[in-house]
Amino acid sequence: MTSFDYVVVGGGLAGLVVAARLAEDASKTVAVIEAGGHVSDQAGVQIPGLCQQNLTKPDLDWGFLSTPQGGVGDRPIYLPRGKGVGGSSILNFMSSGRASSTEYDAIESLGAKGWNWKELQKYFVKSESFSPSKQDLDKYSVRPDAEYHGTEGPIKRIYPPWDGGNMYGKYYSALHSLGVPSNPDNCNGNTVGTCVVTNTIDPKTLTRSSSATAYYEPNKDKANLTVITDAIASRVLFGDSPSGKDVRAEGVEYIKDKITHKVTATREVILAAGSFQTPQLLELSGIGDEAILKRHGIPVTVNLPGVGANLLIGSSADRSFQDHISTMYTAEMDQQYESMDRLGDPAEAGKEMELYQTKKEGIFASTPSIAYAFLPLRYFSDVDIISRKASAQIQANEGALPGTTKILQKQQEWLSSDKVPQLEIVQVSAFFPAKGAVPQPGKKYFSIFLGLLHPLSIGSVHISSTDPLAPPAIDLNVLSKDVDLDIMVDAVKYARKVVSTDALKDVVRAEVSPGAAVKTDEEIKAFIRDNLSTVFHPVGTAAMLSRADGGVVDETLKVYGTQNLRVVDASVIPIQLAAHTQATVYAVAEKAADIIKSGA
Repeated sequence: MTSFDYVVVGGGLAGLVVAARLAEDASKTVAVIEAGGHVSDQAGVQIPGLCQQNLTKPDLDWGFLSTPQGGVGDRPIYLPRGKGVGGSSILNFMSSGRASSTEYDAIESLGAKGWNWKELQKYFVKSESFSPSKQDLDKYSVRPDAEYHGTEGPIKRIYPPWDGGNMYGKYYSALHSLGVPSNPDNCNGNTVGTCVVTNTIDPKTLTRSSSATAYYEPNKDKANLTVITDAIASRVLFGDSPSGKDVRAEGVEYIKDKITHKVTATREVILAAGSFQTPQLLELSGIGDEAILKRHGIPVTVNLPGVGANLLIGSSADRSFQDHISTMYTAEMDQQYESMDRLGDPAEAGKEMELYQTKKEGIFASTPSIAYAFLPLRYFSDVDIISRKASAQIQANEGALPGTTKILQKQQEWLSSDKVPQLEIVQVSAFFPAKGAVPQPGKKYFSIFLGLLHPLSIGSVHISSTDPLAPPAIDLNVLSKDVDLDIMVDAVKYARKVVSTDALKDVVRAEVSPGAAVKTDEEIKAFIRDNLSTVFHPVGTAAMLSRADGGVVDETLKVYGTQNLRVVDASVIPIQLAAHTQATVYAVAEKAADIIKSGA
């Protein structure tokens, strides 16, 4: 077949959800164009404890690099994105959480009617199956409220099977002694405090639950669902339209086996290529800022300056693409405590793999970290000082599109909120790489991951050439706002405070990174610049805002200036959320499928 009712570009997390839901109507035909292949049967994909080994593998990871970043010494930053049926749901670390109700309500307040906490909550429930055992409830002292959790959805979700040798208990005690509350269910709209974040793991098989296993596999034999693999979409095809009228998408051009093919969509084309490649495909198709399109010799189909994130050519205006940024604290710990570092011994790794294969237990049954906390600014920094700095730097955004300014103003409000976290601080029982730091054989390590959840430095994604096989130019613009670095310095100081509590002082033997020699704020800033990364949660490159504010899609996810082209992936989320993004994207895709079915 070369003609379908719906053509979905991208067989990743969101694309497979939409395709599977649309294919529920046997009278409708659905095609999915996916650049990768079928890879879900690989051991590294299936076994939770091997998840980190998937990074940089060409058949699983696009392995993008940012442009050189001035804020971190002109080094590019590694940006993994899932490649293959399942997309980033086969590459991520399986953490599944939600942001606060305040943050979801902000999406609606920014102009996207019907996109709020109450509405998305229905789709969180619809997408998941979560039935924790009494053993897990007692073990982790958690009390999830059934109202906020689904039990019959496709995505399986459980509490971590491996508890990290109970190090999480000591870590929580340390935070509690500093006034951080315990949160028995961080999926009910309140995310502040310590919590055990759930994993997208099937409780029966102890293997990864992804959009490939949960949405595609049960539907792959349907006659009306076609997945075209190893095919790279090169542009959306549009028909002729009268002057002043919205254009109509008629299909998609794609490259497979070095041959260009075309597939027709009689109803809609749905882009679900992700926050980096959706804006790339829009621009290759003539939708974007006309100055950028003309620079590459691409005829303008629809002039939408917000595509790729509101970068105004020739100005210093801020953009709207956002990602979480992170650094890490690492210390050597006492030998009596459990650590994943022992997997460096082949004999120990072999024993653990045998335990997993025979009993589905041990380190490989789980992900590297289970002990999380989400903290508003006041827990680790001076709210007044940071707010004043943020205000001054936001006011300096001359020439920014209105939506960008509104987003930054909303984030400034959240700096003083007790309901919106600014820091994700996670205990990991393992050595974490840092510049100049090398793990010593036989030693065990204790790390604290520090993630800034609402950075004010925001970037852009644009085409680097007219070649659809060339990667896009991803400019994170990281640390362009000094206030982000100030907050990260306070986060590192707070990590040191945590490990100095009575609960952890018998665990930690010596600080490895930043290291005891790093003392002053300037020295800590240098450490952060050398080691800063993102948390792989890019959003906002095809934002759901009004067109006047620089938006790319409306509240039905339809691209402005088109009749039947939609975007369904993380790129539509207009503002960064204090959560790992996969649960939100599942909810977005489920809601999108209902919108499309309704004919809106």
